[in-house]
Amino acid sequence: MNTPGTRVAVVMLTLNQREVTLRALMSLMPQVEAGMQVVLWDNGSTDGTVAAVAARFPEVIAHQHPVNLGVASGRNAGARLALERFQPEYLLFLDNDLVLRPGFVAALLQPLEADPTVGQTQAKLLYLDEPGRINDGGGCRIHFWLGRTDPVGFKELDRGQCEQVAPCISCGGAMMVRARLFAELGGFDAIFDPFGPEDLDFSLRLQQRGFRALYIPRAVALHAVNHTGGASGYTAAYASSKARHWLRFLRRHGTPLQKAGFYAIGAPLIAMRLVFRELLRGNPGAITGSVRGMLESIRRTK
Repeated sequence: MNTPGTRVAVVMLTLNQREVTLRALMSLMPQVEAGMQVVLWDNGSTDGTVAAVAARFPEVIAHQHPVNLGVASGRNAGARLALERFQPEYLLFLDNDLVLRPGFVAALLQPLEADPTVGQTQAKLLYLDEPGRINDGGGCRIHFWLGRTDPVGFKELDRGQCEQVAPCISCGGAMMVRARLFAELGGFDAIFDPFGPEDLDFSLRLQQRGFRALYIPRAVALHAVNHTGGASGYTAAYASSKARHWLRFLRRHGTPLQKAGFYAIGAPLIAMRLVFRELLRGNPGAITGSVRGMLESIRRTK
């Protein structure tokens, strides 16, 4: 049944993180007012997440999908459900490992309602385990030459240096967007599944359409992310996907000079660092995975 008059539909993606998801919803629900709806898209959990959410938050539309669609496709599926069911004016995408501070939703909404040229707003993220340190203080900086993306203010102590509203390339885990614009752009590009820079690609495509993306420091959330690194998740499949998606992203958004710089400077540096690091970790599969991903991506352009 459609719900008329919905201004904001929240879309949250989850996979086998029941307690983390419940914590995120607990921080969100006090900010849910009339004209807001919440959709949880479960990407194939087996830990009882949907049942737990239904019991604790019956007002949330919790949909359990039988398989993991990936990040881009999972977010798109949740957005389609929200759009079909509620016809909202705005979509708010939230990672399920966030804890929102009061006023978060209203702060992201205000610039969109005040200025029709603003298509997207993004929050400020601090670390949950170290709330005096910045996880994302202004969207993402893209270093095409080096093959790197870094959040503004990443790991810096929060001394007030990221307190100004500013244009940004928005990350996807704590951002609001005009629903009609999201649909017109086709949502996140599923070519980047199961994980990749689908959020940065979307923000750049939005700005190429003539809309602005703004970082809103009054919208603050704490992010429960492990930023210490580690080898356990850096498998051959992950390395292959990461390399393949970076080259796709570079071809789509890099200038000719940036592309030349990456192949001349960035790629050799990445290769040397990768070989050294993964050999020390005893993880040679990551090396072959990266090479395979790059070769596959290059072949597809011919």
